[in-house]
Amino acid sequence: MTAHLKYLEGRKFCVVFVKVLDAASERVQLRCLRGRASLERGKVSVMAPSGNIFTIPGTAVRSILPNDGSAILKDAEYFCFVKVDDNMELVSDSNDEGVVY
Repeated sequence: MTAHLKYLEGRKFCVVFVKVLDAASERVQLRCLRGRASLERGKVSVMAPSGNIFTIPGTAVRSILPNDGSAILKDAEYFCFVKVDDNMELVSDSNDEGVVY
């Protein structure tokens, strides 16, 4: 798996966590983890400046894309979406509340 992902090593990366708040009205909450991509033991991880490390689930690896210019991605070179469980609370080290659409 890592051979075709070597281009990600050291690149600025944004993991966009997506929590569905209400499927009927299509409301979602988004929270980002920004950092540098790293390939470790055949998996892609993102290392944030705060020291947090998040390993991208195998189901999300196929959705890794180059930055499309969306404001939420800021200066990341690549990104992916990771859907989180409805019961999970999205928190971060920053003071932002996350983005609700």
